[in-house]
Amino acid sequence: MKYFEIKVAGLKKEEKLYTFLKQNGFSEHYLKQLRNIKDAIKVNDKTENINVVINNDDIIQIASNPFKATEIELINKPLDIVYEDDYFLLVNKPPMLATMPSRSHYKNNLAGMVCNYMKDKDENYTLRVFNRLDREACGLILISKNAVVHQKVKDIEKEYYAICHGTIKEEITVKEPILTIVNNGINEMKRVCSPLGQSAETTFIPIKNFNNKTLLKVKIFKGRTHQIRLHASHISHPLIGDKLYGIPDDYSHTYLCLKKISFHFDITKQDYSFEINLSPEFENVLKNS
Repeated sequence: MKYFEIKVAGLKKEEKLYTFLKQNGFSEHYLKQLRNIKDAIKVNDKTENINVVINNDDIIQIASNPFKATEIELINKPLDIVYEDDYFLLVNKPPMLATMPSRSHYKNNLAGMVCNYMKDKDENYTLRVFNRLDREACGLILISKNAVVHQKVKDIEKEYYAICHGTIKEEITVKEPILTIVNNGINEMKRVCSPLGQSAETTFIPIKNFNNKTLLKVKIFKGRTHQIRLHASHISHPLIGDKLYGIPDDYSHTYLCLKKISFHFDITKQDYSFEINLSPEFENVLKNS
């Protein structure tokens, strides 16, 4: 069993471990799992339970991943790893690859590739992604290596790039709620803008105009499924290649890329920021302008 270690400090009086962990951002779900696993909690190298009383300078060790391993089809394909350390795996997902398995993408998805990569590093690895991308989109996906890490990442900011039809000269912010249509208990793939939907906000910032197209920097708030694609279509500037919300064109997939991701990590008390280049496909469209 792998452990995450904490040295207790800052207590004004002795305190139960449960209260200490709860105040330090650990979820009830995580703490419940600790209760159910033998030797999941140690204080000063002695096995304890979640209600043990702790003091300053105590050394706490808690299971870093007290959950069942993710059981999905392993896919032996290489990952495009942008960054890796003991806490994170940051990968660049290519277009036309599903992030998670589904009936139609059971044997070809990023999740299966990540679990295959991690199987020799942690036999009990549980997959946790901080963000997902549509199958057609490309770009950065941040993945935690254990359950503790997943609870200690804060203030994630994402910056997308996209190419849309038409010319946009000035920054546009769209604040249209997004509604998922449900038929017979099953979500339809296509979403709609509706006052009955969930709040969503998207800002489109033009970077370059060319050939009746615009390269956009895009920032989202209250991220929803298909938010950027739907909001772009809503302002009559659908993304090129978007077969669901767009117009007929010669592009094989939606041109949308998560180019930059930033976040704060409570464990190291550091801010992280990563950015990738646009894919060759993006660059080819821009070069041929």
